[in-house]
Amino acid sequence: MITSPNRVRAVVVVAATAAALVAAVPFASAAPYTDFRDNACGAKLRDGRCRLGTVVEYWHAGGARGIGWVYSSKKAVAKASTHHARWTYKTPGKAWKTGAGWTKARVTKGSNGYFAEAWWGRGGHTGPKAPKGTIVCTQYKGEKTNTCLTLK
Repeated sequence: MITSPNRVRAVVVVAATAAALVAAVPFASAAPYTDFRDNACGAKLRDGRCRLGTVVEYWHAGGARGIGWVYSSKKAVAKASTHHARWTYKTPGKAWKTGAGWTKARVTKGSNGYFAEAWWGRGGHTGPKAPKGTIVCTQYKGEKTNTCLTLK
């Protein structure tokens, strides 16, 4: 197939322009994300296992931080029981906020009996902004103990 010099020149110009545009556009996020996952135990069973537990997945990139996912568990529950949980957080110098209202926890059979679990969020770099020192807590209705951890 024979191509005209004008057509070859046009293809070269388009390719060069596209390469220049790609090189000139900065990345959407100048700072890479760093992901963290911390856990806390609010109360222990007689055998030392955690009865009330919380796991928080959070991230930061440059100066921005956020909470992506919160998980809560309550061990040693009855098979046919109903439990409701919520999570709250407090940023330094601010009032407590509810991350999510009361939600029904799922009762699941584990290796050592039944436990209730609830989770919120999608993971990733979503959720509310949370600076260093933010306290995140989970709470089950009827429990006197909240399980809290502080974001680093």
